[in-house]
Amino acid sequence: MEAMLSQIQQTSMVEWLGTATGLTGVYLSIREKTLAWPFFILCYGLYAYLSFSASFYAAMFLNICFIPISVYGWYQWTRVSKEGSSERVSISWMRRSQLIYVLCIAVLGTFSIGLFLSLYAGGRMPYLDSFATTLSFLAQWALGRKFIENWISWLIADIAFIVLWGIQGYWLSVVMFIVFTAMAALGFASWKKELVKD
Repeated sequence: MEAMLSQIQQTSMVEWLGTATGLTGVYLSIREKTLAWPFFILCYGLYAYLSFSASFYAAMFLNICFIPISVYGWYQWTRVSKEGSSERVSISWMRRSQLIYVLCIAVLGTFSIGLFLSLYAGGRMPYLDSFATTLSFLAQWALGRKFIENWISWLIADIAFIVLWGIQGYWLSVVMFIVFTAMAALGFASWKKELVKD
């Protein structure tokens, strides 16, 4: 316990800021606030740096990719038609065909990225890193489209990230991902409630 407290005291400003912006972004996305996206962009830039420092290369690549995906999500949540009316996406479930497609990508992404990392990059826990990365990539895309399944993907990915960051001793990040796990469950319940209302 003392070692954990000591690690938290030595936490870098980058990790503190990444944690704060990440938590803010998730909170705002649960509330369906467009302001979530700039917070996500800043968080992902900071965590790309942290992932590189921890030799989690799949997570680093993921965070870099999340920046343009967040711009896409921001656009999806605010776009306006040529006639000037709002075309904002609304909460929905994925169609069965979309869900099958996403599950196939999750399996292929996990094994192909994991194999690449284990053979060429020398990263730590390559298959768990690639699993968390692939699920997060799919979750971020689904969040941009307001598919309710994004919260399920985030919940599973966050648990994997708890293990990854815990092994490296990034305890503030572990706490952040524990909170993210709870927020993903809250987000799912909140969006499901909104879906039932409509």
